[in-house]
Amino acid sequence: MSAHGVTDIDVLALAVRDRESRRLILEAITAYRGGALRSAIMSVWIAVVYDVFSKARELAAQGDPAAAAFVATLDAAIERKNVAQMQAIERDLLTTARTELQLTTQHELEVLARIQSDRNLCAHPAFITEDELFQPAPDLVRSHLVHALQCLLVHAPLQGKSALNRIRVDILSPSYPVTREGIGTYVAAKYLNRAKDALVSNLVKVLLKALFLSDAQEFLAKRRQLAWTLSEVATSKTAIFEEVGRPLVATFFDGVDDANLLHLCVHLGAEPRMWAWLSEPVRLRVTRLLENADVPTLKSFMAFDAFAVPDLADFLLAKFSGLDQNGQIELISDTPRKEFVSKAIAIYASAGNYRTAEQQGQALIVPLAAFFTAEDIKTCLDAVLGNSQISYASGSPDVLAEVFRLTQGLLEQTRPDWQRFVDEMTAQHGGKVDAHYSYPGIRAKLAAA
Repeated sequence: MSAHGVTDIDVLALAVRDRESRRLILEAITAYRGGALRSAIMSVWIAVVYDVFSKARELAAQGDPAAAAFVATLDAAIERKNVAQMQAIERDLLTTARTELQLTTQHELEVLARIQSDRNLCAHPAFITEDELFQPAPDLVRSHLVHALQCLLVHAPLQGKSALNRIRVDILSPSYPVTREGIGTYVAAKYLNRAKDALVSNLVKVLLKALFLSDAQEFLAKRRQLAWTLSEVATSKTAIFEEVGRPLVATFFDGVDDANLLHLCVHLGAEPRMWAWLSEPVRLRVTRLLENADVPTLKSFMAFDAFAVPDLADFLLAKFSGLDQNGQIELISDTPRKEFVSKAIAIYASAGNYRTAEQQGQALIVPLAAFFTAEDIKTCLDAVLGNSQISYASGSPDVLAEVFRLTQGLLEQTRPDWQRFVDEMTAQHGGKVDAHYSYPGIRAKLAAA
């Protein structure tokens, strides 16, 4: 019965988030490996009971009303030493975990119920005839260990309506991350890493529908964060996203009215594959609405995010070209896209004074640098060298230092262009490599890279 090395059970046990639950399940594992199979089953059930109690208390502390009511009943029974009530709580615990706390699916409830049934056979042998004395097999005990871990112990209490409500509160809170990378890290760590499929399925539905329901107004200021959250779910849980999202997208948006349909553009910017999932009538409606909308309307719906959809890119680029220069700068700063790079560099190259060069460097060049090709970097550096209002603006070294940082992946191709740039700027200052307008920061980065 002894086992050597680390097994799948050990790996699962290490993933148990609650310290006491982990200690209890490790006791069960030790009993199993020592051949005490009845004791192992009883210990597994103790770990399950404790873990449900622990998760209920955690949910109650977060404001879940069903969990708070359950904890109040539990604490009252413990305080009064009401044995009959405590027995009833334990007897109905799995049903409570499923229907009230929403910690498990129906299938998981049935699996855990087998552990409870076998625990009763082990704990009450006096009620079993000698011929029927329960003799658990090692494989059965191992199965119970794995099921207790996989169905309950390793998961955070994030299932059901309470989890969805907390995600909603998170997104609407001022502290929710505002960058795509930050949202990815936050959502993965707090919700997705240990989330069950049922939660992920519901989360996809909630995020897809949020901008189109009666209470959508509160989400309008958080549209991109909402879309990026959906995209993180789609990236981390691709199979579930496609299984749930494809049929929902194909039918739900047929019922969205024209006044709200263009909110879909934000989702399309984050997850362009959704365009192919829309019904043909909805795609035609979106295209028609984009054709008829003026630029302020397009900006209000963040419609330029839909550049990510090839079928819409040419049309939106034409709309962009129709903006005046200030409108283009504002749009690029708000919605940086690779399609804007050449236009942005051209605007930057024509800066008429130092302050304009600094402002356009921060509003145009820095946001778009992540999309630059090696040729774009050369063009940008030539623009700086060719316009003293840029090269001698006090903020330009900071702008170009950020461009250098964001494009380091291209350095093998662009090193000659960067070197030529700092050498020419240094030559203009009598060879003083440490002069501010010789761009010594970039020279140092080149030497270190």
